[in-house]
Amino acid sequence: MLRLGVTRGAVVACLVGILSVAGVISLHSGFWLLPVFVVWSLLGWRGSLVWRGALSGLGPGLAALALPVSLLRPCCASMMTATDCSMPQMCIGAGAVLGLVVVLTLPRLRTTAEWARASGGALLAVASIVATRCVTLFVGEVLGLAGGLLASAVAVSMARAWWASRPQ
Repeated sequence: MLRLGVTRGAVVACLVGILSVAGVISLHSGFWLLPVFVVWSLLGWRGSLVWRGALSGLGPGLAALALPVSLLRPCCASMMTATDCSMPQMCIGAGAVLGLVVVLTLPRLRTTAEWARASGGALLAVASIVATRCVTLFVGEVLGLAGGLLASAVAVSMARAWWASRPQ
């Protein structure tokens, strides 16, 4: 099973690397492929619901990498350098939208424990990919992005779990 996990991790890390070389996404450094590989290898090794959840987070994570910095920092669009302004509230909004998309793409599951495993895999997958993007952001913006992602994902996951477990 470990070989399968390493293979899955290598496929995702190669995908991120190819998109970076193609110019679709920007990586601050090639070093960031190593943590992506390690996290995705662990997710692939765990398999089952964690892997299915991680696959739900792959698309939104790659989309978050493609976001231009001017969307996260609109006040910096007219400035020559981005060190003069910070807009964490924009990152909170982007994180909330990202968390909503991640949770809405999770597979349909029956129990709360299954939801927790799949949601955990999806959030870990997205966090591993988005972490490569957060290198160029300020601390407040990183916390805003992570907070928005976590808040919306937890809220929608709880709502979906409640809706699925209600008596019919």
